[in-house]
Amino acid sequence: MKLSTYIVKFDTGFAPNPFGRHCTLACCKPTIRRNAEECDVVVGIASARLPKPGRLIYAMRVKEILTYQQYWKDPRFAGRRPSSRTSISRCGDNIWHRETNGWKAAESDFHDRTHLERDTNGVNALIATEFFYFGSKAIRVPTRFRSMLATTQGHKNTYDRDRIERFWDWIANKATKPGRIADPWEFNGDACRAQCGEVEPDDIEENC
Repeated sequence: MKLSTYIVKFDTGFAPNPFGRHCTLACCKPTIRRNAEECDVVVGIASARLPKPGRLIYAMRVKEILTYQQYWKDPRFAGRRPSSRTSISRCGDNIWHRETNGWKAAESDFHDRTHLERDTNGVNALIATEFFYFGSKAIRVPTRFRSMLATTQGHKNTYDRDRIERFWDWIANKATKPGRIADPWEFNGDACRAQCGEVEPDDIEENC
């Protein structure tokens, strides 16, 4: 069991996608997705470009790990294929799948073929049913847990189970309910265009 924390540069509802009964991380953060195991905890911290940098945007406990092809074909996640029907369906993260002539991408406002190598290097989609997504109501992390948080690009891992569980219990106590508590900070077209225009740098891994 490990805790992986990272900086969420764009909080658009795409990565992570917190809508419905699941929170999914299927794009971005390839090293986290590639190395994740069931019961790992993933935590996202607001970047300097967001209104309240350093605050906790979301925490998810990984329940399932699916390959991209499994994710694409699973009927539970058909609704996570992107579409223009609603603001939520537009954020669908179920975009990558293989056909006979290679990788294909469902049309998305957030990622396109320029993100192919980075996204598919992550191999997996992470699925959680136990999660707290604070979004625009991101919460301040107390001093006793801050050494566990990533502060630069890449991510930080913690392997101390007792410490991880104490952090998770604190998050759960701060939440007004499980699941999605507020909308993303950047639930708008400008942010999704900015996210689509950027391919994240190499995912540096740091251990705590």
